[in-house]
Amino acid sequence: MALQFRSDRIYFDRSTNIRHRERRNVTFNGRVRTYQAMLRGFNLRYNNGDHHILEQEIDLDPRLISNNIVEVYADLVLRDNGGFDDPYSGWIEFVVIADVE
Repeated sequence: MALQFRSDRIYFDRSTNIRHRERRNVTFNGRVRTYQAMLRGFNLRYNNGDHHILEQEIDLDPRLISNNIVEVYADLVLRDNGGFDDPYSGWIEFVVIADVE
């Protein structure tokens, strides 16, 4: 058994009226016994000027989908008092740590 680390970045295109949710598969060199995803960095911005922030969310949700593949769902949310009517975009960088046989 050994710990393995995999880093990746998920980009979120400029859009309005949605809560962003994207996914990425991370492959390891053996059967994954346990795993965890951690935030390594992020960039989150409005694309049309300065706004007050009512809600900001950055979330990672890892799931084991096969012997050696962990699927990571990432959520990115940015909204002001008007809701999701202003365009926003960004990216989330993460690392998955897995105990691999």
